[in-house]
Amino acid sequence: MKKFGLILYLSLLSIFLLGCQQESEINNLKKSSHPEEAMKNGDVVNVHGKISNLDKFENFIKNAKKGVKDDVRITMYTIEGDPIFLKLNYDGNEIQYTYDDSQDGYAGSGKGIKSTSCSNLESRNNDEGVEYYLSGCSSDVGDTFSFQISQ
Repeated sequence: MKKFGLILYLSLLSIFLLGCQQESEINNLKKSSHPEEAMKNGDVVNVHGKISNLDKFENFIKNAKKGVKDDVRITMYTIEGDPIFLKLNYDGNEIQYTYDDSQDGYAGSGKGIKSTSCSNLESRNNDEGVEYYLSGCSSDVGDTFSFQISQ
């Protein structure tokens, strides 16, 4: 009977701790849903073309070119003010890209968190400045990454 009590206690404790962890992750995500908080968290923030913490993205590009592991998160905001999170994680070989539109109220039924691995982060000049995009991706999720820096 003591074993059953111990197992029950440990099970309930695990459920409680898991719930606390998920609540903490949700609160951290909510904090990042406001541009000011996202900037404080170190995100590159794009509010309708006005970019903050651009140096974080530029450092990511430099590190990736040198083969140095790095990651960066870009938080973009829709016209309605909903955040969309773009995460790039370079492991020294390839880029793990995660696209999260789960907080976009107008994203439709397919919204959520999607990931892919890509071999290249490329750039091209256009009339508005420089556009960065991914290539060599394992899925079409990589097609959702485009980051424009105006000149």
